[in-house]
Amino acid sequence: MAGQSPVKKIFSGSVWGIAAKVLDAVAKFVTIPLLVGYYGKSDYGLIALAFSLNAYLRLMDLGMNIGSVRYFAMWESRAEYGKIANASRSSMVFYGLIGLANALIFVVMADFGPEFFNISPEQAPTYRVMMYILAASTVFNWLSNVVIQLLSAKDELGYVNRITVISSVLNFLFALAAIHFKWPLTVYFLFYTLSLLVVIPFNVHRLRLYPVPLGTLLLPKWDGKAFRQILGYSVAIFAMGLFQFSAKELRPILLAKFASGIDVLTDYRVIQTIANLIMSFGSIFLQVLLPSASKAHAENDHGKMAKMVFEATRYISIFLTLVVFGLILNADNLLVLYMGESYLDLSKWLIIWLLTVLLSMHNTPVASLVLSSGKTKVLVFSAAIGCLISLPITVVFAKEMGVGAAVIGYLVYMLIQMGFFYFYYIPKVLHLSSTRIFFKAFSPSLLGAVIAMFLAGFAGTLADIARPYMEMAVESTVFFIVFAGFHWAFVIKRSDIDYLKSNLLNRSRSHAEK
Repeated sequence: MAGQSPVKKIFSGSVWGIAAKVLDAVAKFVTIPLLVGYYGKSDYGLIALAFSLNAYLRLMDLGMNIGSVRYFAMWESRAEYGKIANASRSSMVFYGLIGLANALIFVVMADFGPEFFNISPEQAPTYRVMMYILAASTVFNWLSNVVIQLLSAKDELGYVNRITVISSVLNFLFALAAIHFKWPLTVYFLFYTLSLLVVIPFNVHRLRLYPVPLGTLLLPKWDGKAFRQILGYSVAIFAMGLFQFSAKELRPILLAKFASGIDVLTDYRVIQTIANLIMSFGSIFLQVLLPSASKAHAENDHGKMAKMVFEATRYISIFLTLVVFGLILNADNLLVLYMGESYLDLSKWLIIWLLTVLLSMHNTPVASLVLSSGKTKVLVFSAAIGCLISLPITVVFAKEMGVGAAVIGYLVYMLIQMGFFYFYYIPKVLHLSSTRIFFKAFSPSLLGAVIAMFLAGFAGTLADIARPYMEMAVESTVFFIVFAGFHWAFVIKRSDIDYLKSNLLNRSRSHAEK
């Protein structure tokens, strides 16, 4: 039986990834206001700080995540399972050592963190226990990276994303249990951490798709020759990732250090939860696209690569503009209903963050092809410039602007990255047309979303509805109708509909028959 086409795999992985992220976002939407109301804004800031520290330490990956997926996908396409096994077992050794180092850092942070972040003496014991919980779990989290990399190379991200639903449901249930049974913050954080680990056995079991025993894939055994091939590529990714991670994940840590109080991280977490919905879509698209891009690059098929970038950018832009401008349209009402009127002043920062994410995420297909090419030197340079310019903005304005300092800093960083992509990487490295990608793949959907948003806002003004729920419903309905009508008339072609019917719907029918 013929295998799935790359576009069908991209679609499947993306749809399941989006569904899982939507469910996770809904769980967070419901639980965060409840948890903030129960534990208080200041104590919930400790959770946001713990998340930020854990996220920033992911840079210890050294770029191996992207490098491993690239090589595993190339070797899997050639059925070179011996190379995959040697490299994956070496990766288990590598990630195990990284996990131990990560655990040691958390133990050290438990002792020195309260003074560095100006955590109150009353909060210090809670903070220390949370750091110890992270230290105990981090080795398992790092080792699970190898499993996800192997499944990604096998185009099994659809399965991975389906399984993450279990974590989302458990996270939701544990939050409700914490409030109902009046758990201390440390007990809730422990169960939250366990909810992230519970999916690991399911993903390990899925590795039986490989025609080699699980032990051959996962039992730690060092093979320097196999590992160096991935590491050589990954070091350049790490150099780029160091600055990318710093520009993104250091912002809340800098706020915790330089802003007026730890409670600013609760504000940050509130709008981050909304913005991360879009950002997680981008990471899903990158995970799904990277194996296909790596195989296209290995085949040296320039026409195939150009078509993949253009079409993927067009479809992703349709989806992202729909979601981003739908959220922007309802930003005020969303924050009021979500957290209360005291959080309404976060609206402008949420809108800026959403637009920033849109600008960055529409470039995901280009980024996947650049990463698969291995020509990342200028990406390192651009990431370094963006990081060194944007982070001081957060430091200087943290006390005066609060969460806004982090949002503006991130916007500056992303504008610099976009400039490098459109003026260097697309025309000089990929030899594609920047103007065609921007004006024909991205801008039509952007224009349609802007028109739909203004017409929906005008309709809401005419209706003069006092209730936020009704106003959101009316404006969102008008927005969707205008957005869909614009795209049906000017963006989506008949050939697109025929393609979706012939490829994606046929796939659904074949699954139903099975």
